[in-house]
Amino acid sequence: MPTTILAAAINADLDTGSYFELAARAATACLAQAGVAADEVGMLVNAGVFRDQNISEPAVSALIQKRVGIGLEYAPGRVPAFSFDLMNGASGLLHAISAADCFLTTGEVEYALLVAGDTHPSTERHVDGFPHSTSGAAILLGSSGPARGFGPLHSTDTAGPADPTAWVAMGEAGANGRRAMSTRRGNDDPVELAAVVVRDCLTAEGLDAADIAEGRTILLAPTWTLAFRTRLADALGFTPESIVGVDPSVDNPYSAAPVHAYLCARNRGALAGARTVLFLAADDTSAACLAYRQHALALIGS
Repeated sequence: MPTTILAAAINADLDTGSYFELAARAATACLAQAGVAADEVGMLVNAGVFRDQNISEPAVSALIQKRVGIGLEYAPGRVPAFSFDLMNGASGLLHAISAADCFLTTGEVEYALLVAGDTHPSTERHVDGFPHSTSGAAILLGSSGPARGFGPLHSTDTAGPADPTAWVAMGEAGANGRRAMSTRRGNDDPVELAAVVVRDCLTAEGLDAADIAEGRTILLAPTWTLAFRTRLADALGFTPESIVGVDPSVDNPYSAAPVHAYLCARNRGALAGARTVLFLAADDTSAACLAYRQHALALIGS
């Protein structure tokens, strides 16, 4: 059966700067929304990039899985939930959705829970020079409901090697390496990469500018800035108003931005009449776009 978005949640509580905790809270809220028990989830994927204390082992997904209590024990007829990290910068969550879709459509799992979000490794809420806001996000996928599911993932990357935009300078950090992060702004404009994948996705789905203009298709931009949406709209021949971004109060999410944009569109009522939602993710080195076909019944008689 086609994959359906059953619930989505974000958490940016101010009492903690821990990505692990914020993602676990978002995941718990997501399951509660859908009325799905933690032990029903067969797969958890973490797409968050910047994490507490720069931890790389064990996988962050396993730490979040334990906090939420998802499939930790063997039981008759089932094994513990499968969890792993899938990190690909700003595009990681869309790659995670595509991967989870494979397991859901074949019936390997009944529910897949995806989490994303970022924090400075010190877990302090505001650190000079760190460009991303602290939050956790979760999206629960299942194989029941009215949706027609996800289309193929469209992605592109900059040509040639890319310089890192974030790293730990061990020589400078010394014993403080667990709490340190050096960053720089990327040199490339993500609008060009974003326009490429959106065009590819529209073509593959048989959509055009009229579908966007008339609200049958919603394009979600992974940023709150009007400048980005305006330049993207110019590149695609849309109006800026036809692109829904992240709520400005969120500031600048990174790996969790697609969920923030989805919830912003839902809260504004923009999803209600849309047949297709285009999830977009982009940074200065890569971009990805994924179509979510919301309503199977909406196409009957059209």
